[in-house]
Amino acid sequence: MTNNHSYVDLHLHTVASDGTFTPESLIRHASSRGLKAIAVTDHDAWESIKPAAILGAKLGIEVIPGVELSTSINETEIHILGYFIDYLDPDFQKEVLRFKQARIERAQKIVEKLAVAGVRIDIKHVLEIAGSGSVGRPHVARALLDEGYVGSTDEAFSRYLGFGAPAYVAKNFMTPQDAFELIHYVRGLAFFAHPGIEGRDELIDQFAAWGLDGLEVWHSKHSSCQVKHYLELADRKGMLVSGGSDSHGDQDLDSIKYNLKVSYDVVEKMKARVNGLATRKWMNEDGE
Repeated sequence: MTNNHSYVDLHLHTVASDGTFTPESLIRHASSRGLKAIAVTDHDAWESIKPAAILGAKLGIEVIPGVELSTSINETEIHILGYFIDYLDPDFQKEVLRFKQARIERAQKIVEKLAVAGVRIDIKHVLEIAGSGSVGRPHVARALLDEGYVGSTDEAFSRYLGFGAPAYVAKNFMTPQDAFELIHYVRGLAFFAHPGIEGRDELIDQFAAWGLDGLEVWHSKHSSCQVKHYLELADRKGMLVSGGSDSHGDQDLDSIKYNLKVSYDVVEKMKARVNGLATRKWMNEDGE
């Protein structure tokens, strides 16, 4: 076991969305890394949080309930991480279930566009790969790999599924402001996920005005210069910081994703903020 008892990983995915970890295997891997705390942050899903927390309690690993929401602004996709959310709130679950259904509809459109391009896979196969998780493009990529159309999931994205590719279908996103309000409604904290990937720092001031609480500073795809940049930016703007591997499963075990060192201090500062967070009433666009 590594000696990481003061470290955390606040960006992890499971089979509830597009990861391969079960809640139990996720906790076992966290234990093998000697982590003090993790956050389960599945895409538009909450089902893995409780079983992970139950086993985590037995093994001395704190499990922070989280979520990763997809949003869009000015044709840019922005991912928002929610931490310390009340994932059992019925309004929250109702909205997330709406996202899940939209994901299925998007997958069907992708399969249809693939067929037009002469690439035929069955939507049932895609949904079988997703299982009970929130279906996404990674599941379509695995179906393409299974059928022999590509040699890797990376090739699936570059040839068929990525932005501008023949089978690309944009999501019907909520706005970042909607995401902040939903996360705050369930008494959570909202963070801009991997801002170095998006490269839209000019949006951060607007996000702050809408209620953004912090920036994901440490990420497996952030360079050391980007980490320094976002640490300084968060400090100037009085924002919290977080960080995590963004791991989706066993395929990441030997990668740089597991070499991040995020101190438990960031969790303590998040807890101090969330304890003073005033909840705000959130409604969906239908006023329900």
